[in-house]
Amino acid sequence: MKIKIFMMVSESKTLYIFLFSIFSLVFVNGQNKVPFGVVKAQEGYAMVRVHKDDYRKIIDKIRMKTGDVFVYVKPAPGETEWIWIQYPEKPEIEKPFVRYDSLNKEGMVNKERIAFIDQLPKFTPSKSKNGKSLIFTDDTNPKIPGNQRTKVIIDIYPSYAKIKKQEKDADGNIITIDKVKSWGVGKELPEDLTEIKSIRVQQPGRGSVFVRDAVKNMFQPTMDFNNIAVTALDNDHIFLYMINGSGENRYTTLWTIKEGRAVSQIIFKNPE
Repeated sequence: MKIKIFMMVSESKTLYIFLFSIFSLVFVNGQNKVPFGVVKAQEGYAMVRVHKDDYRKIIDKIRMKTGDVFVYVKPAPGETEWIWIQYPEKPEIEKPFVRYDSLNKEGMVNKERIAFIDQLPKFTPSKSKNGKSLIFTDDTNPKIPGNQRTKVIIDIYPSYAKIKKQEKDADGNIITIDKVKSWGVGKELPEDLTEIKSIRVQQPGRGSVFVRDAVKNMFQPTMDFNNIAVTALDNDHIFLYMINGSGENRYTTLWTIKEGRAVSQIIFKNPE
């Protein structure tokens, strides 16, 4: 009888470990495409800690406030409830908009305090009649009339970057156009080069057009709804992510839209 009970416990334990391993694998792989997360803690911040070897010492409070973002890296080593993240260091003086193309802070944060961007409620995608604009509509509440629903509109047009001043590195890769870092291009600009012309937010009582710095030199933007989405934590915190370019020039970006206007962008190169 004891042997039978022992076997049952062992089998249950083995099954638990197997299921947990499968869950962890899905969890990791599921975040490879869109590795962004957002603080959802109602208190307005989440604690970032170092690894347990340092007794989980608190190294920072992500005063990113509810709705601010980070990049998911991997499950924290040896942990089940914590993940390892990288996040930008905010400027001491708050700016209306800031673009981050490097993330210089990292640590682990409890999964209960965050949500993943691509798992939040999504806006409904569509295209304009001329095919040059991508439209995302918040249809999550059917009681709201269609003309009063929040929309995010991305206008994509042919680029005139060829007539602008270019700077190249020692290998011949274009690194800046008009003295601003360029994304999605290599050594030469293709004839069919496109770029984001503008991004507009339409929201009852408020709305805006993204500042030029938020869309400057974003080349070869995707038109594939598999690689772009708009999601929201609530009406005040909306997120737009895109996987643009291709091959060695592919890059991923995320904009945070707070109270109807773009306040930050994370952008990084991730070749296929």
